Amino acid sequence: MAQITAAKDDKALFDLLSAELQRMLPEEVRSNPEQYYRTLGSMPPGLRAMAGIYFFDVSMTMDSLAWHFGNQHDVRDVGETLSGLRELELTEIAGYFEQTWKFLEPHRAALESGDFGGKEFGDWLVDIGVQELTDPWDQIIWQRSEEAGDMGLLASWPAYARKYPERCVVTCGESQVLKGHGFSRAAND
Repeated sequence: MAQITAAKDDKALFDLLSAELQRMLPEEVRSNPEQYYRTLGSMPPGLRAMAGIYFFDVSMTMDSLAWHFGNQHDVRDVGETLSGLRELELTEIAGYFEQTWKFLEPHRAALESGDFGGKEFGDWLVDIGVQELTDPWDQIIWQRSEEAGDMGLLASWPAYARKYPERCVVTCGESQVLKGHGFSRAAND
């Protein structure tokens, strides 16, 4: 916890948290779903939440809320993202995320198979009505990300860690802080 409270600014704290996530979830863990979820289950709640929203932030940077479910539709991923948004106190966004998933749940087979009836994914999203549902929410999420600056939704990481440092530490000793890749935003490297 001393490293969290000693971080000179949000960028330094973000780098510290990102490095810890990289240490706990290296590529070989992230590429093995069973090992990944097992490891997530053993992580402190704050770090688990941060890992849970990482790919959602990427989706919101590159695409949109509806498109995120094309990128990440495994029920476990959806659950981790929703739990992460709630844990990090992004409750409004968690509500939009949950409503979108409830709308898309009957379409889960199509999402998992990638079979959109011969249509491009974006056209399919429009046809089933989810794009219209989420367009206003996208605007709100993008505005919130823009207000947060270069870190986007990941700006919630330092804010959360300062508020709840005890929920972001591994209790089995000090971990070495590495300059991690994989849980960082390019603008911050």
